[in-house]
Order: sequence, then C-alpha cells, then structure tokens
Amino acid sequence: MKRTLAGAICMVAWSAVQASGQPADRLFARIYGCEAAGNIANSMGDVTEGMSWRQIEQRWGLVETLLAQDKKDRRSPQRFGPDWVYRAHHRPPGMTEDGFERHRLLTSAILKKGGRISIEDLARAWIEDIDPARFGYLLGPQDQVIYNLLKTGLPAWEVGRYAAWPAFIGTSKMIMPVGMINACRPDEAARDALDLSRIKDVQGRPGNFALEVSAAIAAATAEALRPQATVDSVIAVALAQLPAEPRKEVERGLGWARTAREWKELRPLFEKAYEGRPISNAVEVLSGGLACFHMARGRPREAIIYAVNLGRDTDCKAYVAGGLAGALAGIEAMPKDWVEIVEKQVVTDPYTVARRTARHAAEGLYQAALAEMRRQKTAVSEIESLAGAAR
Repeated sequence: MKRTLAGAICMVAWSAVQASGQPADRLFARIYGCEAAGNIANSMGDVTEGMSWRQIEQRWGLVETLLAQDKKDRRSPQRFGPDWVYRAHHRPPGMTEDGFERHRLLTSAILKKGGRISIEDLARAWIEDIDPARFGYLLGPQDQVIYNLLKTGLPAWEVGRYAAWPAFIGTSKMIMPVGMINACRPDEAARDALDLSRIKDVQGRPGNFALEVSAAIAAATAEALRPQATVDSVIAVALAQLPAEPRKEVERGLGWARTAREWKELRPLFEKAYEGRPISNAVEVLSGGLACFHMARGRPREAIIYAVNLGRDTDCKAYVAGGLAGALAGIEAMPKDWVEIVEKQVVTDPYTVARRTARHAAEGLYQAALAEMRRQKTAVSEIESLAGAAR
C-alpha cells in the first residue's frame, strides 16, 4: 500500500525521535506531544476525578501512572424526558472518557475537511460517527442531549442553548486540535473555538465563561507551537482571551503557583477557594490547569501528575496542563511507557467514536496544519501582488 506524503514525513520524524530523542520535524513532534499528552491526561485523571486531594492521597499516595478502573451502573432520574443512564464497564489503563471522545469527534471533522472547520462540519461528525447504542459508556448523557438535538435538525449553533450543564468545561475539553491546526496563530484558533464550542454552550449568561475558556485553551495551544514560545507566553495568550471577571479568578490561581515552593501547596488553596461549588466549572479548570502547567515549568510528565493529584475535576485540569506542556515540549518529552499504553489501548476500544491512535491523529492534524499554512501563503502572495500593482 502506498504511504501518504504526510505519513512518510511523520514516520521519518518518529524514527528520529527513537534514534536521537530530537525529531527533525518540530511541528509534528509537538503536535504529537500535545495529542498524546491529552490522551494520557484524560485517562490518568479520570481515575481521580471527583475526589478531594486528601482522598487521592489516602488511597494512592501519589497517582503517577495509568490505572484501570471499573464503572458501575447508575441512573439519574430526570423530571422531564428519559432518565440519564450510565452503564457498567471496565476501563483498562489508557482508556479515556467523555471529554476526549469530543476531542476525537472534533479531530474526525478536521481530518475529513483537511483543515479548519465550521460548527456545521462538527455537527456532521457527531451525527455520522456516534453510535447511539454506546451512550452511557464513554460518551454520557450531556453528549446524548447534543446528539438528539442535532438529529432533530436544530441548527448546530443553537444547540448549546439547550445542552446540559452550562458553564462546565464541556467542549472546552475537546478544543486543542483547533489550536494544533492553527499553529502559531492564536487569534485564529480563538475565533474558531468560540464558533465550535456553541455546540455545547452559549455566551453571555452571567457567570458562564465556558466559550471564553475554550478560546483561551485553543489560543494557548496555538501559541505553544510557536518556535519561540515559553511557559509565560502561553499563559499570557490564554489570559488575553478572558474578560475581566474570569481573568481575575485565573490570575489568582497563577499567583498561588508563582509563590508556592512546591506544587502540593496548591491543593488546599484550590480546595478552599472552590469548596461547595460544582467541580467542573470551566474557569476553575483553566485556573488549575494553568497553575500546574506553570509549576511544572512546561514539563509534560510533571504537569500531568500535578493536575491528576490536585483534586476535583482532575482529568480536565490535566488535559489543559498536559496538553499545553506536550505542545511546548514535544513527543520526546513524554514518558514512552505512557505513550505506548494509550496507543495500544485505543485500537481495541469497544466504546470509542474513533479507534485512532494519538500518532495517527497527530499525522492528520499535522497535514491539516500544513494545508492551512499553504492557504495562508497563497493569500499573502495574492495580497502582495495586489499591493505591488497599486504602487
């Protein structure tokens, strides 16, 4: 079988990683690093999700590897409509959860389009790639609500008005592929994220900054892929997407990180600040994720471990911290055993929307990023020719 040009380039890049630890193609290495880190962070953090840091410490001491878990049957009665059903199943090490399923759906839409997508493109991926019989395993009730609304023909940009759990991290946790294909262009990534995240949320409701957080994560991912990016520049780009109220909250968490002597000092501070509040609020997740990213100095392994053990919505915080660190440092900075576990698990996953390895996804996103680069070059060339004619 003929290998595609993108696949051949990526094979060469990955061979260089294995041989020397420094792949020749830094764009691919960093896209792969972001993709693998997000996958790992979701799997590792899903085990500790919803627990306090004290509960995590009491049970495991420190979670620093991928663990198996068993999910039980449960049912959540609804006043209107059918009950929400969660089905019993085993999750081996490396299996992810609902947030990364949305990430995979977004990636599928990008790969089908070969570049930037609209919210209608994303909606088609939801309709075409989701098997409704698998709701309750990885994808959950909030995803089922979105799917059913799209199937009825409701415009994709209106669905977020009626989806469940507004202001939660929701589709913000799927959004890093938008930053990857808009590599080095944070403004474009933020604009795309604001559009696409309307499939889950809405802008303008008091206290709901989920769309702005989505824009911050996408823009920060695009910034992390810039050749001269730093931990500080990535954080600054994320903050620039936020209105005053959530920015102040995120900066408070970053202030704790900047003055802490070690990451464990963050745990009681975040616990006290968010006591009694829903665990998955988008602004808290961004604050905790960026704080761990800062404390880790952009190192993926440390960023993921800090977030996984921070408490509350650990998988989402780890997605932010680990994904940004992976984009900044590249695949060679990821623990090889972690990468191997998630790569092997997904190809036999009975519940996922896409049995696509992180490497396979990275290859497609890399090619889409190059396609966007070529489009930008064409536009610049045409503008330059027009400006020359005017002179």
